[in-house]
Amino acid sequence: MPATNQSPRRALSQGELFVLDQIRDMYGAQNNQEAVFFSDADEAAIFVTDRNGVQGLLAVLTNLAAMSADGTIGSAEELRAKWLTPPEDALMHPRNAGRDE
Repeated sequence: MPATNQSPRRALSQGELFVLDQIRDMYGAQNNQEAVFFSDADEAAIFVTDRNGVQGLLAVLTNLAAMSADGTIGSAEELRAKWLTPPEDALMHPRNAGRDE
């Protein structure tokens, strides 16, 4: 998903805003609409930043919203647990915070 700074910004869809709201609730208000960027294919995405300023997750809001709308993602709880929680070995994951390797 190549991103471009020249892509015109558009209003986020209701579904994209829902996903962004889940991210903000989980990781903090710094993940706002100003942090969203658009790919050449007009997909809205965000590098999710935790409350310590660490980026550990790229969320493509457009795809997650579409998967929620078509039932692939069945609930907000599933979205959070399976799609918005980084893998256990991700840098921003609380179980690995402060771990030096």
